[in-house]
Amino acid sequence: MKLTLTAPTLALALSIVSCYGPGKHTLTKSEDTPIVAPDPLPVDPAIRRILVVGAAGTVGSSVVNGLKDRYEVRGLDIKQMPGLEDAIVGSVLDFDTCLKATEGMDAVIYLVNIGTKRDWWEDLHDNMMGTRNIFEAARQSGVLRVAYSSETGVMGPLPIEVQRTVGLHTRPAAGYPMSKVFGEKLGYLYSSKYNIGFVSVRIGRIDPNGEAGSGSVEPLHPYDLSHADAVRVFERAVVHPGVQYEIVFGVSDSSWELLDLDHGRRVINYFPQDRSVLEPHDSVSAKKGP
Repeated sequence: MKLTLTAPTLALALSIVSCYGPGKHTLTKSEDTPIVAPDPLPVDPAIRRILVVGAAGTVGSSVVNGLKDRYEVRGLDIKQMPGLEDAIVGSVLDFDTCLKATEGMDAVIYLVNIGTKRDWWEDLHDNMMGTRNIFEAARQSGVLRVAYSSETGVMGPLPIEVQRTVGLHTRPAAGYPMSKVFGEKLGYLYSSKYNIGFVSVRIGRIDPNGEAGSGSVEPLHPYDLSHADAVRVFERAVVHPGVQYEIVFGVSDSSWELLDLDHGRRVINYFPQDRSVLEPHDSVSAKKGP
C-alpha cells in the first residue's frame, strides 16, 4: 500500500518549522581531556528488540554490528544485509513492509535517506512518506521508542562564531534537510499524541570507509562522527530511560566546541569517546563544516 502526501498537507507540515529560539553565540576551547561517561549508564530494561531501518547503509551497518551481540536486532533495507539473520528486504515507501518490520519491536532506529537523480521535490516527497510510514507502523506495532537520524544541516549555513545548539531556529536550505525538519516535527506529534519516546539525532559527517571498533578513521572536525560514536549515540537514543522528546547532536567530541554536546550528555547520557583536536575559528578547518 502506497500513500500520497498532498500539497496542502506538506504546506501545513512545513509551516511549523521551528518552536525554538536563538541559541547562544559563544565559542570556547575545552580542555584536552574528554568528559568520561558515568558507569554504569542507565538503561530502559524494556528495550531489547531493535529495528534498524537502513541497516545496509554506512551508519546502519555500523549500528547493526555494534548492537547485534547485545540486543535482538532486525534490519530493514532495500539491499541485502549479510551477517544479519533477522533481515527484511523492502522499501519504507510500502506501508505493509514497514508494518511487518516493526512487528514485535521495542524500538526503531531510522537511518534512511532516499536520494536519487530525480527532481528534488520527488526525493523530498519520498523521504517524508517513508518517515511517515515507519512512524505510523511503529505506533500500530506498539513500539516504545524511535531514534530518528536527522542532520546538522537543518540549521542552515551559520557563521563559525555561532555555536550550534538545539535551540537554534531550523532553516533548511535544500530538500533533504527540509525532509529532516518534517521528521523532527512528525516525531513530536507521535510523541505527544501517542506517547512514543522520540529522539532526533542530528548527525554530522561519517566516513564511509571506516567501521565501528576499527579505529581507522578518527574525527578531524567538530562535525565529524566516528563509527564507534555512531553506535553510542543511537544506542543511547533508544535505551536511555524516561525520554519523551529530545533533539541531540550526533557528532564526536572536539576541543573546538562548535556544537553543543552537553545537552546530549544531559538528556540521554551520550558521551562520545572519539575526539578531534583543533583550534577554534580555524579558517581552513571551518570550510570543512556544513
